[in-house]
Amino acid sequence: MASRLLRAGLRLALAIGAVASAAALPVTPAAAAPADLVPCVPGLVRQGPCSALGRPERLGDGLVRTYAQLDGGRPLAVGVLYADAALRDLPTAMTDGHHCYDVDGDGHTDPATECAASHERVLALPRALLDLPGMPLRWVLLNWNPMGHPPAGVYDRPHFDTHFYLQPKAERDAIRPGPCRGLIDCADFATATRPVPPEYLPADHQNRNLTEVAMGNHLPDLTSAEWHGASFTRTFLYGSYDARISFLEPMVSLKTLREARTADPAAACAPVKQPKAWQQPGWYPRSYCVRYRPELRAATVSLEDFARHG
Repeated sequence: MASRLLRAGLRLALAIGAVASAAALPVTPAAAAPADLVPCVPGLVRQGPCSALGRPERLGDGLVRTYAQLDGGRPLAVGVLYADAALRDLPTAMTDGHHCYDVDGDGHTDPATECAASHERVLALPRALLDLPGMPLRWVLLNWNPMGHPPAGVYDRPHFDTHFYLQPKAERDAIRPGPCRGLIDCADFATATRPVPPEYLPADHQNRNLTEVAMGNHLPDLTSAEWHGASFTRTFLYGSYDARISFLEPMVSLKTLREARTADPAAACAPVKQPKAWQQPGWYPRSYCVRYRPELRAATVSLEDFARHG
């Protein structure tokens, strides 16, 4: 009975985002942390000690939020919860107008060609995760791309980009708009595309100058099926800025996320290709996963199977 009540309370929190609903859930002294609605919820993601939740943000008709499952000083999973309602009535316009640049200098910005083609949500990670020794992840940038984005024929399907940032948000915010590829300032484009030393990047992840304003460079896995004629479903990218890995990014199509509830659980996870070494010591994932949690009425995109380096 207690377990059913707990799940019901979580569904209510996901559906309406009411802080008052936290009163029905177990609360520890850490509840005062502003980024946590509920500090520790047993069994949220998979069997394990507890999960911390980040502050919810609205998307579509529902909410998205981060979570982290911890086992003492070890991370088991870090991800984003997509309530069912968050995948309904999503924005259909190409851009939210957050990042634009008047490339042709005519005094107006054309949303189709002079604005970043996405709708972004900045998500706070749970305080319990941020306080974990050796945890390099600092925050999450979620982008909904209703028309996909370049390259054409590869990532031009409706999808979500979930950027788990190692780079501080203030540094990301300083990546300026401009006329170079991805509407990025040309000096910042040069910084973004500085090569990551090969020992810090898996060989299959290569630079294709997929830069974007207020984001950085994207280093796709060129062995992924979508680069060889298959329809895009899900993939994993590394991000970089100034020759350093700046984010880890699962990219998942809307179709794949909506179909997670009927997908084979054995196929939920895929490997994250590993570099020979990491520039920053700490905990790093060896897999990323797309699941559906019927008891929460939510899909999840997560980093899992963490190992500590350095």
